[in-house]
Amino acid sequence: MTWVRDRAAGLYRRWPGLALFLLFLATSLVTRGFLVGVDILDVDEAMHIVGSWELLRGRHLYIGFVDNKPPLLYVYYAVAQLLLGRGMLAIHLLTVLVTVPLTALGVSAFFAHDRRGVVAGMTFLVFGAAYLAHDMHAANCEILMLLPATWAVAAVRDEERSRHPGWLFCAGGLLGIAMLFKQQALAWAPALVLAALLASRGVRRKLLWSLPAFVAGLAIPLLVTWAFFAARGDSQAFLYWTVFYNFGYAQQPMERSEALVRIAKYFLPFVAATIGLWIMVVRGRSLLSRHQRVLVFGVLVCTFPIVLIGFRMYPHYFVPLYTPLALGAAPLVAGLCVFPLGRWAKLVLAYGLASLVCFSVANGILYLSGHQFPWEEHNPEYRKVADVLRADACFEGGSIFTWGPGPMFTYPADLPLASRFALPYSTICGYVPGNWAVRSGRVKATDVIRQDHWNQLMGDLERNRATYILDGARAFRNWKAFPIENYPRMVEFLDAHYELLTTLGAVRIFRWRGCEGRAQSKR
Repeated sequence: MTWVRDRAAGLYRRWPGLALFLLFLATSLVTRGFLVGVDILDVDEAMHIVGSWELLRGRHLYIGFVDNKPPLLYVYYAVAQLLLGRGMLAIHLLTVLVTVPLTALGVSAFFAHDRRGVVAGMTFLVFGAAYLAHDMHAANCEILMLLPATWAVAAVRDEERSRHPGWLFCAGGLLGIAMLFKQQALAWAPALVLAALLASRGVRRKLLWSLPAFVAGLAIPLLVTWAFFAARGDSQAFLYWTVFYNFGYAQQPMERSEALVRIAKYFLPFVAATIGLWIMVVRGRSLLSRHQRVLVFGVLVCTFPIVLIGFRMYPHYFVPLYTPLALGAAPLVAGLCVFPLGRWAKLVLAYGLASLVCFSVANGILYLSGHQFPWEEHNPEYRKVADVLRADACFEGGSIFTWGPGPMFTYPADLPLASRFALPYSTICGYVPGNWAVRSGRVKATDVIRQDHWNQLMGDLERNRATYILDGARAFRNWKAFPIENYPRMVEFLDAHYELLTTLGAVRIFRWRGCEGRAQSKR
């Protein structure tokens, strides 16, 4: 044991970054590794991996496959599978073994990897895993966005760096890359700009170079990405789905009562689960330098627009809070954790360990017990439908479109999409995710339906002759107010070209008439 400790100490003295990465990698495996084999932790993962498959098939994002997420998300999923094999296991492994430890290393870099940095990184890893895996363990946009965004904060960790154009350019560039995983990363920009402004007081000539350098760094990844899509003739679709559609989505009205219920149901439990961190951030603020306080509290405040946008309060919106909370709590925790441990140090460590163990046990029960909990991801209909499709004579070389929660059917079936629309977006059927009044049918959002998107959908289905069309709306609470019968163009298309293959529960499977002959000719 002494030999191991001495070797670790020697590695830390020579290469602190490498030593800490290995420590954070081991911690990430301990706190998150037991769930890497779970196929789908959150329904969004199904959408992301289906999109990555379409990308790997050569389809253009936002033309051959549409979603409102930025492009690097699908690139990340695709690269993970090219490196580690096809399927969600590859994405979970890359996230647990690389993305999460590197993010913790960025948290540590804020304190130049000193004692506070080690504590900050460990705090991020422990508390970042101590909540529902449905949101905090899933490979969602927020956890991927957090890697470059955290390093953007670390890039300007002191006043000297915040005055230096080179470091500000790096910080802006990293934040621009973060936006290509999730647009909301832009919310952190005011905190970094404020820190740079305060650091340059008295040397205002620095601002002539520093702030333009930050803006240039921020703009370059975005402009390069736009130029890439423009060169392929896809820039209009890229801007619509990643900017304008999202703006409209966030603006969809929500009843005040629903917003209050969502805050009580989602955000307040998160605050309760992390209350110790919030207390330590407040009590330990005097242990930070003025510049560090500006950054930590600035980022913390700037994260609230990410959390509150649209008042939908999905718990994965809270993931970016872990970086400023870990940074703010670290100095106090580091000061307490000096051997021999005092009463308060033992209390803090017990609190962190208890949070991790309790949520790990709960997550293990939810995902590993084999019990079918009433979550969308646990619905057995997806696998049953996939088994029926795989046994069908037309499956080989077929394609699919689903009316309802499409990706959750498409992922286990592993069929190419017959339309760019992986599911009926709000512009197709008026369904607005995260809005109970619309979902229940009490409020109609038909104003967002676009005729040109209907033309694109029907054109795709006609051109590709979708082998299967699934009607899953009746089987899922979120979609019951949007039955396929309410949309005459789709009903006419089904009547003209499709036969009912079978019904599984409330899920209807339609198959293109005469597809058996087409399948035999392809062989």
